[in-house]
Amino acid sequence: MIELNNVTFCYGNEDEGFGSETGVKNIQMTVKTGECVVLCGRSGSGKSTILRLIGGLAPNFYTGSLAGEVTVGGLNPSDLLPEERTRLLGVVFQDPRSQFFMENVRDELAFSAENLGLAPDEIIRLIEKQADLIGVSHLLGRSLNKLSSGQKQRVAIAAASVLSPPLLILDEPTANLDHRGTQTLNEMLVKLKQAGTTLLISEHRLHSLLPVVDSFVCMEKGTIVRTWSKDEFSQLAYEDVCPYGLRHPDMINIGSTHILEDKNEAEAFEGRKLTYRYNKNGDGIEDVDIVLPKRSVTALTGGNGAGKTTLCKILCGLLRQRRGTIYNREIPLSAGRRRTSSYFVMQDADYQLYADSVGNEIVLGRHLDETMRLRAYEAMEAFGLKKLEERHPASLSGGEKQRVTMAAAYCSEAELIVLDEPTSGLDGDGVLKVAAWVNKLAQAGKTIVIITHDRILSDLACNQIIELKNESNEGEILKNNKKTVTSRLLEFSGEKSRL
Repeated sequence: MIELNNVTFCYGNEDEGFGSETGVKNIQMTVKTGECVVLCGRSGSGKSTILRLIGGLAPNFYTGSLAGEVTVGGLNPSDLLPEERTRLLGVVFQDPRSQFFMENVRDELAFSAENLGLAPDEIIRLIEKQADLIGVSHLLGRSLNKLSSGQKQRVAIAAASVLSPPLLILDEPTANLDHRGTQTLNEMLVKLKQAGTTLLISEHRLHSLLPVVDSFVCMEKGTIVRTWSKDEFSQLAYEDVCPYGLRHPDMINIGSTHILEDKNEAEAFEGRKLTYRYNKNGDGIEDVDIVLPKRSVTALTGGNGAGKTTLCKILCGLLRQRRGTIYNREIPLSAGRRRTSSYFVMQDADYQLYADSVGNEIVLGRHLDETMRLRAYEAMEAFGLKKLEERHPASLSGGEKQRVTMAAAYCSEAELIVLDEPTSGLDGDGVLKVAAWVNKLAQAGKTIVIITHDRILSDLACNQIIELKNESNEGEILKNNKKTVTSRLLEFSGEKSRL
């Protein structure tokens, strides 16, 4: 189905030649019809470039110099008309919002079929079949803008596969899915594979895909360095995959463990009987009690759409609760007070970067006296940003942008900091670094809440886990357990710190 024969691709103008390290080099890869192959490796190793070449986006959309031969089903994907490409392959991007065209879920699933001129009855049949398979039938009447990130991911997968193309390409499909959503995805992929669909996936959460994958292709600096069969990969220990920056469940067991000391709850943020319901569909939270001790790190987990983001927006004053009260040190806080004492780090950092340089972004909106200047340099040192001080934030990678937002939070006067899926799309090295950076924020006196589905991050970085139920009593707290933190977390960062 897929053939890459000595393929080299470099981004930029053709005049730049092949000297750039960006892209891929001398790739030789074959994926047979009906196989599932997972591309893995560190962020920036070339996985997305291969997906773009196979999907026909490079060099047509992502311009650059291409040598070698890329074929899908015997055809060059970059030469295909849009209609031919739609019938041949479906693509799910890492950020599903970038591929949505319509306002609601039903219309999004119908979009490609309508553009191919299929009969209305056939389109309805395809929509209902795929929505049931992916588990998004209950979302068909919903606005895409009102969905959680995980729900958007599932809708994107349903839309890409509604025409049952022979090849399905997925970029980080599990990044924003809860455990149930990941199971649903695997069940769908197994069915597609059984029907003869070829699957090419770029992913960091590798072990969750073992039920469907045939082989893992590991990349490093634009080249393929290792290939493992499913059975070979399942037997690898963390020490085997660590040199390649891969995630592994045993990451949480490195080094001796210790329990973070209990914090003084008299100094805590506390929410009592918090309730918020959205008018149109009734989703939200109801009668939630939550305690966030000062300098603690809390993982807020639960199913997609359980109310995690809603709860955090209330804590930060971005939403005003319908009922209930939030206290800081037993003093009731209005929504306005909460906004001034909190900092919400979005999953997509692009939405909260405004300045013309990294240095200016970190101190944006703050009085720049000598104390703040020293704290900004301290933040850049702690988060590895000193060499990027003069760079424009828009020119940074996703991980670098995330570090800038965390450094800005470090310099803020905020007591409560919320991180929304900070390890989404990060490799194993990235997860360890985020755990270390979160610890730096806590050491600086901040109270941290992490919205996450990443069990490895929760075990590494958090001393409290709160899970929101994603069933009939949506938003109800299910568990609130103290967790242990490995010494690896506290000792990990090789960066210098003035803390």
